[in-house]
Amino acid sequence: MPVIKLYTFRFLITLLMLFGLFIPFILQETFYPFFRFGMFAEPVKRSIQTEQFFLVAYQNEGGFDFQIAELTGIQRSKLDYLLRNYYYRNEADQFLKQVSRLFPSHQMPDTLYILRKIQNDTSLVARFPRE
Repeated sequence: MPVIKLYTFRFLITLLMLFGLFIPFILQETFYPFFRFGMFAEPVKRSIQTEQFFLVAYQNEGGFDFQIAELTGIQRSKLDYLLRNYYYRNEADQFLKQVSRLFPSHQMPDTLYILRKIQNDTSLVARFPRE
């Protein structure tokens, strides 16, 4: 049976302790971010948006259509981000002009609207084409 010398044993213990001390900080930047409850992570808090934006199309013969994301090919989450972003930059009219180019010619709506809803209050932000 091999005998481990005392200084080799101390070296191994010291090395393991240092490894155990620093490995969480290495994993924190490389491995833990893939887990929501990784080291030093806060618990998930459900944030409820009180302000919502809607892109609505109006056809004279068909009425209102709220499913713009499917028609234009923009993901719903990206559309929400873009609506909020353009609203706060006061460029909602330019956004509607750009979105109107995404529609196929046979499905082009007569009018596009951006609506802003806070709690139970809904307001018109922009309209394209302008009247």
